[in-house]
Amino acid sequence: MRFDYDKYAIVIENGTGTVYQDGKLMFKGDGYIAIKYLLQYTNNAEKVKQKFDAQLSMRERCRWQKDDEKAKTEKRMKEEAEKAKQSIYIQSKKPKRKSSKNLLGKLTR
Repeated sequence: MRFDYDKYAIVIENGTGTVYQDGKLMFKGDGYIAIKYLLQYTNNAEKVKQKFDAQLSMRERCRWQKDDEKAKTEKRMKEEAEKAKQSIYIQSKKPKRKSSKNLLGKLTR
């Protein structure tokens, strides 16, 4: 697929994207990254956004799902850490008994 905008062109074949500016190669690599470069070079032109809206929105949706899962995991980890801190705090509050042997040894020296 080829798309031209002003002096820029993008060719996407088999997931590989190539971006040209005035016939000069500017980028060759992943198709999604090529679209992002084209948007950057064209200062987020509305026509380019509309052409690749499906690819851009799908990628954003996936990223948001991953971010949500990551946030849930972090929240769960924080809750577990708080529970562990509380249990350690409760255990440390118990009075410790001193052994009478050590105390007797210190007094008789």
